[in-house]
Amino acid sequence: GDMPARLLSVLVALPLVSAALSPTMLMRPAVIVGRRSPPPTLTDKPVARPSVRYISESEMESHVRGAALEQGVPPAEAQMYASCARNIYGLGCVYSAETLSRIEKILVAPAKTGEGWALLMIQCARGMLPRLRSEPTALARMKAARGAAERRKQQAGPSG
Repeated sequence: GDMPARLLSVLVALPLVSAALSPTMLMRPAVIVGRRSPPPTLTDKPVARPSVRYISESEMESHVRGAALEQGVPPAEAQMYASCARNIYGLGCVYSAETLSRIEKILVAPAKTGEGWALLMIQCARGMLPRLRSEPTALARMKAARGAAERRKQQAGPSG
């Protein structure tokens, strides 16, 4: 498969599954990247697609810590899980099943509301996406950035 492209496209596909997320579903690995929504019907209202953007390691850590604190996790424990999530996301670190389960429990509530960062982190925790600091991910980000720059250049038109 084309894992780097999956990393960049995952946020586009994630809202499709956020409504169907349940704690029991989170315990089973499920490939949700790349599914397409059914074709729109005349009665469907247009849905704004979320923008795909880079989420830094520190931003991911901050989101996880905030979600844990909102759920009543003690501050020191919230920081520990946030740090573990950062390491999983950025470096592909491996933790015990107990730690991964606790991180996923923290992510369920924000994932159910469609928070892209939480859905992305769940995929990373399950090992379904390449780590942030990997060559395939870096190449995919560079390709996406070049494409965006080229589109901006074309939109600006000829300069003179």
